[in-house]
Amino acid sequence: MPLSSDPRSVSIWNALAERAYRLRVPLLAVPFLIAMAENARHPHPLWEATYRLAGGSSPIGPLLRHILMLPALLLYAAALGVRLSASASLGSRTVWSSVPVADHIETGGLFGIVRHPLYLGSAGLIVALSMVSSLEGASALLLLDIPLLAVFALHEERLLASLTPEFDRYKRNVPAFWPRWPMPDKIFAQVLRSLDRDGGAALRSESANVSLLGGFLAFWITPDLTFFWTAALLSFLIAFTAPHWWKKKGEAP
Repeated sequence: MPLSSDPRSVSIWNALAERAYRLRVPLLAVPFLIAMAENARHPHPLWEATYRLAGGSSPIGPLLRHILMLPALLLYAAALGVRLSASASLGSRTVWSSVPVADHIETGGLFGIVRHPLYLGSAGLIVALSMVSSLEGASALLLLDIPLLAVFALHEERLLASLTPEFDRYKRNVPAFWPRWPMPDKIFAQVLRSLDRDGGAALRSESANVSLLGGFLAFWITPDLTFFWTAALLSFLIAFTAPHWWKKKGEAP
């Protein structure tokens, strides 16, 4: 009998998925910590290896290093923007809840073109970090975190389908991870509106990822770990305190 047709196997899978979902933040963080340790042991990032495999023989000076690292930096910034917009649409309570929280399906902004923009953004962050990691570090990120994201997305969909009757129609019309095409009218205006309304809360929710962007940018400017950690800490503090200084819609400047 196939595994999927055995109710007991399905029940065990659902129970494991539920426990993993509740622990998704530390589970996703473990491969990142492994990658950092491996990068310290093998300080040869993939962008450098790709350059050598492509036949590059000249020394990697500051300008060439900036050029080779730029795609990873831009990808990280774009992926973080996706997560910020999705966090602003859902709210921090939903993003960090140990179980999916929903009494309706969010279809505005990025949720109108992809069902899981948060996980799409997370995947972008992981790929970007892999590009600046060693082969060993990138393997830990890609082989552990990407499958976990798929497990969490499937678990959310199973629960949302049982909680909200309109989810099945939403699922038929909007792809899971690859954005639908053509995109809805004024989609970017909707994204900006959600950020304008709840950008402060979204920044606080994504403060850890924002801190890495700050560190990433500092390390791109100069490969100094002290500069990296200083910029990461300052970025974290700015993002974490965002609800106190972010101008909310309708407020005076």
